[in-house]
Amino acid sequence: MTNTEKFFVECIKCGIKGRKIESVPDGIDYKQFYKLCSTHSMSVIVYRALEKVKDNLPRDLISILQRSMQRHVMIDVQSEYDKNEFLSAMEARGLKHMPLKGYYLKKLYPTTDMRYASDCDVLIDVSQLKEVRALVKELGLKTKRHDEHHDIVYYPNTKTIFELHKCIFVGEFEKYFGVGFEKAHLKEGTNAFYELGVEDFYATILGHSAYHFAEGAGVGIRHVIDVYLYKNAYELDYEYLDKELERCGLLKFKNLFEAVADYFFDDKEVDEQTIKIAAHILESSLFNNEGKQVASRVAASAVKVGDKKARRRTFWRKVFLTKSQMQFLFPVLKKAIWLLPVFHVVRWVQVLFTRPKAIAKLKSYNAVDESVMEEMKEIRGILGIEHL
Repeated sequence: MTNTEKFFVECIKCGIKGRKIESVPDGIDYKQFYKLCSTHSMSVIVYRALEKVKDNLPRDLISILQRSMQRHVMIDVQSEYDKNEFLSAMEARGLKHMPLKGYYLKKLYPTTDMRYASDCDVLIDVSQLKEVRALVKELGLKTKRHDEHHDIVYYPNTKTIFELHKCIFVGEFEKYFGVGFEKAHLKEGTNAFYELGVEDFYATILGHSAYHFAEGAGVGIRHVIDVYLYKNAYELDYEYLDKELERCGLLKFKNLFEAVADYFFDDKEVDEQTIKIAAHILESSLFNNEGKQVASRVAASAVKVGDKKARRRTFWRKVFLTKSQMQFLFPVLKKAIWLLPVFHVVRWVQVLFTRPKAIAKLKSYNAVDESVMEEMKEIRGILGIEHL
């Protein structure tokens, strides 16, 4: 890590532990420092950690961090109100629901605004979908999108977004987690609020991070903070947890991510592989670069068919989506699959007119940098996510 990266991590460590930075080291690149705060969405945590040394830092930096913190505080207060209103309405009408991810993780931070969340994820029962949509309309929420896996709705005035999931995961982890309610239990004192046991919820956190790492070629440091705070907040039954994670292919990922968390926030000595993953995460962000994303997707295919074929396979899979993917985009195909060739043309007309950048990205699958792909193959292998 550079001195600037070390200082960034130290600020986060102090922030999530409720401490303050006592002094600022020399040689900090403040442009890089702010970029880290911004791309990893860490402005609130970092600003709170820097309160004692604000006068020793560039005024512009402190000003922009402060504005970001104030904005996040306002968003957090409003989203908490909207969240409680929506979930209370679901409970009052007996509509089965289970809040996911950020609903619980925010509460592990010293203040909830430290964990910025752009939406609230809630698992719903598809057998009650008609009633849930009626409630959404009654509460005055607008619909952004309906699809096979979730309804995305929002409060028009406050912009608080709810992702109403019909299953916890799509794809590889769906085989293990099912819809999600299978492993859940009714929360004591409620009639429709469901929750997972602490070990199973931890498995969903890890699965979410692994999926994003594989799809985005990396994740922001917030994913590591979530893991660190969660594993230290509960007495986890690791015998049960590790057995279940082995079953769904997440055990290696859990061990590496916990090691990175201990390296960042407890200063533990770790091996070279852990340091490599830690460096990769710092170089990543919540929105990773497209070059590595493309290389990661090609690397996933290369495990099965080799590098050359992987490039071609990934290219053609992007040109002609699978039957299930096309049915997801065009539900009419579920009843009339014979129209599939027509809708391949329809899709590409849409892409040409609405997403011209997708054409350039498509070409990049055949021009993946060899060294970048080798790097992503190594990273995926270290984390045990070659199957994603």
